[in-house]
Amino acid sequence: MNLSRRSFLGGVAATASLPFVSFGAELPKAKVAVQLYSVRDLIKKEGLEKVLKEVKAIGYAGVEFAGYWGKDAKTMKSLLDDNGLVACGTHIGRLELGPDKIQKTMEYNLAIGNTHLVCPGGGMQPGKDYTGTREDWWKKMAEFYSVAAETAKKSGCTVGYHNHQWEFKEKVGQMTMWEYFFSNTPAGVCMQLDVGWSVTAGTDPCSWFKRFPRRSPSLHAKEVFARGAPGIVGQPGKLPDGTPRKGVDWDKLFVTTDLDGVKWYVVECETNPASLLSITESFAFLHQKGRC
Repeated sequence: MNLSRRSFLGGVAATASLPFVSFGAELPKAKVAVQLYSVRDLIKKEGLEKVLKEVKAIGYAGVEFAGYWGKDAKTMKSLLDDNGLVACGTHIGRLELGPDKIQKTMEYNLAIGNTHLVCPGGGMQPGKDYTGTREDWWKKMAEFYSVAAETAKKSGCTVGYHNHQWEFKEKVGQMTMWEYFFSNTPAGVCMQLDVGWSVTAGTDPCSWFKRFPRRSPSLHAKEVFARGAPGIVGQPGKLPDGTPRKGVDWDKLFVTTDLDGVKWYVVECETNPASLLSITESFAFLHQKGRC
């Protein structure tokens, strides 16, 4: 391998902290996809067909869905194939993973070539009719996802959970909700870490890959997000007083996730949903870093 001294030492340090990886082990770099939520308003304006062509022209290898824009599975698969794109995941509501709906959910996704089903954190809050304790709720959620993962496995699918900020602030006993959830679910329940929200919440995303190794087929490549921040990968922006804002340590993250075996970096941007600006500049940053 042609490694600089700095890269070599960084790899050694990361390997030493990840006991499940043998020294010298190499895994393929993650591919780069885009969460189509990032350009949701552009899709409404131009149509999914045109936006998929534009996403491919930027250089993305895949897409992650958050809704299907009324397309049946056959049509969606044709659109992906025609543009040389892969479906690397979909964000769905938690109830779509329930015993009465998961088969239908998997049927559609398998038909478009996707096997990774992820619930974003917003769908994890108890409803107004729930009268139990928060701790009991999270026990129920751990059980719910454990059952869903076992069902999904039979069809070659995986289920996962995607964070926002609050999962690192709410406590279940002595643990954050995020740690509690993955400590009480089997390895088949995947972790999709949104690294931008993780850093914004004050945690080191690399620590979670070390705490729960080999559970992350994908991650969300997002920059820290705050009022007035660009919302573009590699551009954390500045604080109100002009001081550079601390962003994601991408170089450290690359080493950690390569060792962990993450397969997809899914770019998600919270700014400019009506244009290609944020996802184009985010891709350019990852390209400049040699990731795509």
